[in-house]
Amino acid sequence: MIRLISSEMFKLRKRSMTRVLLFVLIGIIVIMHLVLLAVSKANLPNAGRLGDISNVLGLPSALPFAMYILSSFGGVLAIILVASSMGNEYNWRTIRTAVVSSESRFKLLTAKLISAAIFILIGMVIGLAAGFIMSLITTAIGGYKFDFSFATGSFLWDQFLQFWRTFFIIIPYTLLGFMFAIVGRSAMPGIAFGIGIFFLESFITTFMYLAKGWIAKIPSYLPYANMQAINALNNLPKMFTGGGMGGGGLTIVLPSITHAFIVLSIYSLAFLFLAFYLFKKRDVTG
Repeated sequence: MIRLISSEMFKLRKRSMTRVLLFVLIGIIVIMHLVLLAVSKANLPNAGRLGDISNVLGLPSALPFAMYILSSFGGVLAIILVASSMGNEYNWRTIRTAVVSSESRFKLLTAKLISAAIFILIGMVIGLAAGFIMSLITTAIGGYKFDFSFATGSFLWDQFLQFWRTFFIIIPYTLLGFMFAIVGRSAMPGIAFGIGIFFLESFITTFMYLAKGWIAKIPSYLPYANMQAINALNNLPKMFTGGGMGGGGLTIVLPSITHAFIVLSIYSLAFLFLAFYLFKKRDVTG
């Protein structure tokens, strides 16, 4: 098993796409900070919201804001990485060789998921470092105060927990992309379905909340609302939490944290089970 994991990590490390995804993540973090800095300095209406932006650019919000980016844009990049790690085996016609050289199909898929998870975690750490460095830069450019008194033990512990919560909430979508890469025998179906549902679900849940009645209760059992419930623990200003939900004065009550963890765990296990079942049941074709 260790041999398989090492092999899969070697593949991911040598593929240029892995580095490209990392550079894209860093680029998104840099651009987000610079855009928000420009907006905070612009003479625009709604000063209250601009005040929120200034707070996000400060050092106390450096790590929470970076994890907000990781939970959204970082989640998309994670879907691409995981779906490609499986789907490209079909695209490059190496799937038969991979299966034959593995002890079992179960171990092959497990090794792919473990190696991808390791790279995702490494990418998250690098993303946090990039976010903190950009916060230092925007603090200096924006003329904000360099105050590290917020970095207490409880704050750092909360950020440590939020790091793993952020990793947890992107798991269902990455496993969804992984599953559809197997279903479609290609990376593209996994990427398309994973990213498509990741973004489309936010709009669908908004309309469900607007419909009210029993339809408004459905989002509580879909991944997006539960992801937002956990992400809300990040304690960023409201303009950065809730995604596409809650617009137009619509009041939304997110699911409880326990409910969110249970629902997301069920989705993750379901996607994982289907991925393993389909890969074991079907003949591999190259």
